[in-house]
Amino acid sequence: MKKHLLISDLDGTLLNGKQNISIENKTSIQQFIKDGGLFTIATGRVEDSVGPYVQELGVTLPVILYNGAVIYDYQNQQRIYEQKITNFTPLFKQLQAFSESEYIGINYYQNKKAYVPDYNELIKAHQKKDRIQVREIDAAFDTSYVTKVLLISDAPVVLKKCEKLVLNSGVSCDMIYSEKNYLEILPKHVSKENAVKELLKHLNRTDLHTICVGDHENDLAMLQTADTAYVVENAIDLLKQQNFRETVHHEHHALQSIIEDISHSVDLK
Repeated sequence: MKKHLLISDLDGTLLNGKQNISIENKTSIQQFIKDGGLFTIATGRVEDSVGPYVQELGVTLPVILYNGAVIYDYQNQQRIYEQKITNFTPLFKQLQAFSESEYIGINYYQNKKAYVPDYNELIKAHQKKDRIQVREIDAAFDTSYVTKVLLISDAPVVLKKCEKLVLNSGVSCDMIYSEKNYLEILPKHVSKENAVKELLKHLNRTDLHTICVGDHENDLAMLQTADTAYVVENAIDLLKQQNFRETVHHEHHALQSIIEDISHSVDLK
């Protein structure tokens, strides 16, 4: 197991629908680590939201957050890699104006904090799901940069309008869907894939066999560059159309199933 690095997405993959890690997944991951395997998480979530899961599992490796904009070392409580969207003010002003005419949830992430222009029901649902604290924009918020922006809407047409707005803003950034109703604005060239590469540099290991698992569009590039890639049964069609291995539904302990596969392949060698 010592040459296996297993990286899991969080929502819709490692977590069940109640936002918990099943006993089956937890036991398997902890045994995998005990046997010498390396395990970490790659997610769009932020430090405070992921910390309890890291502690529950006993993860000691740095964790990929903000869909790759940050790699955070929970052991030393510090960011070891970080990218930002700079010269953000023009886009901030446009998004603020957009939110006044459309029903949308907006989270601006800066300095480990989540700022919102409107504490509406979309934000409340996201806050409950991700277990984070949000605050309304105040004097502490600097409009010139952010780590990422999360746009939330149950209306696809609204998020399409946001895509167009971002593309026409002139601000250097990328966009990705992390869930069907979540559009994320990220620093240019930020992805889980590139963050995995940065993590491998940090670990200074060239002998690792990387195994990645995910369920949504923001996992695609990471899966494409993994040595072995899995998608859960509940993954979007885009991922299922690729040449990835398919494992069980996230409600049926997908990480347990993958670790059983890894153990079987190791035993056969």
